[in-house]
Amino acid sequence: MGGPRTRKATAGLALSAWVLCGGPTWGAAAQDAPLPSLHHVQLNTVDAEAALDWYLRAWPDAERTVVAGMPTMRAEMLLLFREVDSAPAGAFNASLGRSEPQSAFWHIGAFVNTTYMEDRLRGMGALLPPLYTSRDDDDGVWRSGLVPYVGMRTHDRMSDDTHVQPRPGGFGYALGPDGALVEFTGSTRTLSSFSHVHFFHERPQCAANWYVEMLGMELPPIRHQDGTEEPRPPWEPCDAELGEATWPSLEREGTIRSPRGGVRFANGSMSWYPRQCVQNRCGGEQPFAPSRGQVLDHVAFTVADLDGLYDRLREAGVTILETPHRFDDTRAFMIQDPDGLAVELVQAGGAAQPMVR
Repeated sequence: MGGPRTRKATAGLALSAWVLCGGPTWGAAAQDAPLPSLHHVQLNTVDAEAALDWYLRAWPDAERTVVAGMPTMRAEMLLLFREVDSAPAGAFNASLGRSEPQSAFWHIGAFVNTTYMEDRLRGMGALLPPLYTSRDDDDGVWRSGLVPYVGMRTHDRMSDDTHVQPRPGGFGYALGPDGALVEFTGSTRTLSSFSHVHFFHERPQCAANWYVEMLGMELPPIRHQDGTEEPRPPWEPCDAELGEATWPSLEREGTIRSPRGGVRFANGSMSWYPRQCVQNRCGGEQPFAPSRGQVLDHVAFTVADLDGLYDRLREAGVTILETPHRFDDTRAFMIQDPDGLAVELVQAGGAAQPMVR
């Protein structure tokens, strides 16, 4: 996770997704503004203290604190626990291999060497959903380093070198309180950090354009074979065809992993994958449910100019879920992205900040 960066001037050369939709553009005016920073994820839970205790056992390097009146885990991002009266929607259903109902918020988690994590997680009573290695696998494994092939495989490629020995690391999952899906991913050289967020979008590359244009984030650069980089222009066209499902996967029918989109922010990056309940995979089309009120409620970023951003987003017709209000010792407002993900924007400079290692 790097330090604060500013958007490169050349990033403003490409057309914005909002312009392509016929709306106003303001992205070029924000070229020199600092990139937003990942601040927190808010979870809904029936027992905030018990949920916080679970995450602190899963991630002992974190600290206990309070933010905006909510019990909070302070790691490389903040986890805020809002106590609710009844079980929130969106719990992970192990028999389906997905949350139900599914919002655009897929999971949270950590970058860490997973090689020896399984015994520790099971020792604290965590439920570890299986990763299926193929459509015919009935048992699954916990982490991808145990899969008998390297990388991702489509169904037609399963016969190619499917006898590879176990390797260190890989990705695996645990179920947190209230059914939140938590991913642990990495290997021997991974710098440990609890700052992992993954999402689904109807059109992942179009969503990436939207986050660059609306929130001032940055597309990952184009990397050349000689090691040089250049800014990536917005995806055009951004509506790409779905790829084939691949394994290993939490779902028996595999995971659709392309097209993939994503953006960088000041202290990290996030990736998006296509909606999985398509092409009759879930017995019929199942659009995203709004994330607000689910176990994984929203993600939040700090921004340099809260009031200016609020005015620009409102002018652009972005859905406002909460107008500017007091948040701990600073201010915030909340929007909804094109696929129903709640995103909170927090004025930078507040005392409640994630850890910096």
